[in-house]
Order: sequence, then C-alpha cells, then structure tokens
Amino acid sequence: MNSIRKIKTGSQFLRFVTLILLIFFYISTVVFSEDAIPQKTSNWFVPQVIESPEVKEIDHEGNGTLYQVGDLRLCVLKGSYYDMGVQQGRMLAQNIVHVFKTGYIKKAVWDRDYTPEYVYAQSSRMVKHIPERFIEEARGIIDGLKKAGITDISLDELLIGTTVAEILHFPANTPPETGKGFSPDSSDVHAVDKPDLSAVPQCTNFTFWGKWTEDGRILHARNLDWSTKRDVQDDAVIFVYHPEGIKPYMLMGWAGGIGSLTGINAHGISVGQATLPSINSTFDGRPCFVTVRMMLEQDTLEKAVDIVVKGPESTGWIYTIADANTCSARTIESDPVIKNVYEANDPKENEETKHYALPDMIRRTNHPASKEGLVALARRVGPLLKPPLKVESWDQFRLVLVLFTNHNTYQRYDWLGKQFQTQEGKGPITVQTALEWLANGPVLNPETLHSCVFDPKNLIVYASIAGNNPPVTASHRTYTKIDMKQWF
Repeated sequence: MNSIRKIKTGSQFLRFVTLILLIFFYISTVVFSEDAIPQKTSNWFVPQVIESPEVKEIDHEGNGTLYQVGDLRLCVLKGSYYDMGVQQGRMLAQNIVHVFKTGYIKKAVWDRDYTPEYVYAQSSRMVKHIPERFIEEARGIIDGLKKAGITDISLDELLIGTTVAEILHFPANTPPETGKGFSPDSSDVHAVDKPDLSAVPQCTNFTFWGKWTEDGRILHARNLDWSTKRDVQDDAVIFVYHPEGIKPYMLMGWAGGIGSLTGINAHGISVGQATLPSINSTFDGRPCFVTVRMMLEQDTLEKAVDIVVKGPESTGWIYTIADANTCSARTIESDPVIKNVYEANDPKENEETKHYALPDMIRRTNHPASKEGLVALARRVGPLLKPPLKVESWDQFRLVLVLFTNHNTYQRYDWLGKQFQTQEGKGPITVQTALEWLANGPVLNPETLHSCVFDPKNLIVYASIAGNNPPVTASHRTYTKIDMKQWF
C-alpha cells in the first residue's frame, strides 16, 4: 500500500514538474514584454471609406421604409413594436426565408446535428426572459411574412434567430450546465498550441476620448467576429427603430431578428458585445441580442449599465458602452453570477492578472480582467486546452497565467494597449486610425461579420459588412459613412 501511495505521489509530482516546464517553455517563446513596440508591417491594410453613399428607396410598408445606402441595406421601422414587426416581416420576407430555410440557421444549426427537440427546448428557456414588447414585435414579423405570402415560419422558429448566439456557443445538444465544450464553431479555439491563434471566433471593442482625440470627443471601434462561411452576411440589415415613446436607435443586425449585438442611439450611446467564456453559463436568462437592444433604449450610460447588472443574463458576455454626453465609457464583464463594471484607468485592471488600464480609454476582447472571472473562464475552457488543465482557484490559475497570455484574446488586448501607448504624443487617434487597428495585427480576423467605428457625439457610424462568395472579412472591405441624424 505504501509503495502504491509513493507511485501516485511521484506521478502527481511528475505532472506538476511537466506543467512548470511547459510554463517556462512558453515564457521563453511568447513575446509579451511591456517594452515591445508594435510596428506597421509591409502588408499593413488601410481601409477605405465611402464618405457620401448613394441612397435608394427599395420598398415601403406602412410607416417603414427599406433603403440601399451604398453597399448596405438599411431598414427604418416606425410605430408600435407590433407595427415595426409587420414592416420588417413584409419588406424583408425573402431574406427571412433565406435565413431560416436555406441560409444561416439551416447551415449553422440544423446541418450541424443540433436536433429540433433540443434547440426549441433551450430557446424557450431564454424566450421566457424576453420582454413582452419584443415578443409582440416577433408576432408582427410573422404577420408581415403572411402579408408577403410566407406561411411556413412559426413564432418559435423565428425566435431561434434571437437565441441562436447562446445555443451555438455550445456543442450540439449539450446545454452549458453539462460543463462540456465551448464555441463549437472552432473546436480548437482555446488550444494554446494552435499555430494560428488569430483564426478563431473572437470580438474586439475599444473606445477612447479626452487626451487621445483631436477635440476630446469619444469614439468607439468594434469588430463582430463569427463565422462568415454560413451566409449570414447575405441577410445583414442596419435597422433603425423608432418605437412609440422612445428615441430612435440603430442596430447592425440580420433579417428576422428582434435584436443584435452592435448599435447606437439618438442619445449618443453606443454598445458593442463580445463573448466571455464562463463556467456560470446557463440558458435560463435573457439572450444577449435582446440585452443590447434594451441597453440602446436607455437615455443614460448608467441606465444602460443597469440593464446588464440587474439581468437576468444567460451565458457570459462583455458589453462595452460609450457615451457622448458624459464623454466616458464602461465595460461590463457579465455572466449569471459575476458582474464586474470597469471604467477608464480602473485599478481593478492591474498587473496581478497581467492587465494594465490606461486613462481615457477602455479595450476589451474575450476574457475578463478579474481574478474570479479568469477562474470561471479557466473552469470552462481548461478541459479544451492541449494539454487539458483543471483550474479551480486563483492560486492554480496564477501558475498557468503565461499560457493565457499566449492566447489570441490576450494578444489583442495587449497589442491595442501598446498601440495607444506608442501613439501618445504623436497626434490624435482618428477614425481612420481606429479603422486601421481593426484591420491589422492580432485584431484582424478572417471572419469578421461586421466592423464599425461609432462617433457618438456626431451620431455618425462608419460601417462595413462581410462579403460572400467568396467570404471577405468586414474589416478589409470598404466602410460606408452613415450620418444617423438623417435617419433618427
């Protein structure tokens, strides 16, 4: 018996030594020195902007109108939530049919072994937390489809278009409570030995003001990164909502949805979302598409923050909010248990977790800056690493912290921080600068669905949608300048 204990102890020690050697290997091979200065490479991409896009009216339904604005489809919806739904359903009927029958939902869900029984059951868990006004809008979309002669899309099927982001973050027929898997769109998304850590699902937000911009106004840059190989970009729509009794707001979304992940409102508040892996994930909460829309229906920064803090949230997300009125921003690391709110130069973002805050700016990718958040992340994705890791506490995570700094999410965070540090004293960071940072370095992703820079004070957005056939990442396509004052 003693010899058996010795063998087990020796085996545990050997595994520990192996882990430490692995850590030192990464320390010697990964560059994340604070002294490293990012340089423009010979293939540095310079995005172009259409400053004065041509505007054409395509269709009209009730008080709603569908336009072509340069390369973008823009849909203005006005009235009650039900009326706005009818307008969308009728004018975008063919796009909605494509989304659900032959396009994204078919290719991302049904063609990848998700069963209807599982998907409808999990979606209903989230639908319970969607405010009734948005459900009424979804009913309007169904009636709008009927006006266009489309009768084979049910309300429950339509609502999958609003809960699909949560469902697709976990393997087929595997709810988050099982603790199995994450982000099946890339099975090795969290593998630290992957040769190309940039080609993984990811999102980036950064917002800056004060010392960094010419007149001190706030700017907000954002990439939404997700698969461009399932045709979702074919049905992209910029929605401009004019609900009764609420100031208008814009969402960069997709036909058939009642929410999205990127937008700006007439109060000068912009919002961008990003994935945050967490062991605390559940489907018993509000889908992120609806959370972002509810945030944009608020008239102050703090009210927008409260929407997330009060929940109920489902899976893990990071929300970045910029506000022209206070010329400040917040980022919220959120899951059903953890709610951490950060501001510029926040002391909570510190060296202990290999982070560093800067004045007058916030940047976020796909990981938390807090110790509790990092442990929750590690508990979710640790088993997916190569080799697998079991982390249950901060003391354990600290031993493998260097592995985390080798991951693309940290590399983007660090690269952006160094871009700002290098730019200090060399003139203002402009919209063009922000567009270039979205399109280069580790922030560049070959699968960016949409990319934009918001100018909340002037209510201007510079927007780009991914191309298709073949897919072209949004940050490497031409951006269209849209003055939202014209549409608000």
